[in-house]
Amino acid sequence: MFDDDMLVEGWMDQGWTPGAGCDGAEALTQKECAFLSLPPELFFASELFQGQYVRRRVRVRDYPIQSTCTHRTLHYTGVRLDQFDQDVFLACAARFPRQKSSAPCTRKMDLRGLAREVLKRAGTADKRRVAESLRRLESGRIKIRDGRFTCYLQPIQKALFDDKAGFCLIELNPEMLRSLQRLENLQRFIRERFQLPKVSMDRWLHGVMHFSERICIPFSGLPALSGNAQAVPVQIEESVNRLRTSAGLFRLSVGEGGLEISRKARAGGERR
Repeated sequence: MFDDDMLVEGWMDQGWTPGAGCDGAEALTQKECAFLSLPPELFFASELFQGQYVRRRVRVRDYPIQSTCTHRTLHYTGVRLDQFDQDVFLACAARFPRQKSSAPCTRKMDLRGLAREVLKRAGTADKRRVAESLRRLESGRIKIRDGRFTCYLQPIQKALFDDKAGFCLIELNPEMLRSLQRLENLQRFIRERFQLPKVSMDRWLHGVMHFSERICIPFSGLPALSGNAQAVPVQIEESVNRLRTSAGLFRLSVGEGGLEISRKARAGGERR
């Protein structure tokens, strides 16, 4: 029987931590570690995963990605990613244990299972769509800068496909995975996302709500920030109204000037 939960470690045995070298290399400094603690809004409250479902893919080089993060810049090279690619990335991430260091590990995944989770069906064409998305995530390159440091990474670091058996070995970027796992309940966030209507702006805004601090986004800036030129006020308000019913941890409001997101205390006073 195929084991969907097999964990494979050892492609890199040790992560880098301050004060400890790796294979004789210099230890990372506190400033370097702080830089590599990547803010999740850089990836999930930005146009890296465009707020739309794209039919005609565009390849870009050193494309500047807008995000709600003000202390990092991000440039992307590769085939542009969309909300379907984010669905695939999150479905993979849900199968990984909590990332405690920069040491990557791989997870063995059934393409049929991924397709069923993301697309609610698992035919040959569906598995092919998921495999194509995994290849886009592996081939894309991200450059992150903060004025001093520059980091180059890719969402999926390695992807090994067994076309005969129908499974793949996936190694997610550990920094992106740790950034994503800052959520207190990542599994619930992913389940909630997959229960939403398959409306691109609903899903994009859902990520923005969870990964951004208190923020006001002017309507004029939403098309560029979301990567969706059709992000007009009426569409945003419709998405917000749908999300209010499923995202009770947040206060959402649509004013005359834009979209406002503010944190809301949980029952019992706990904050997210």
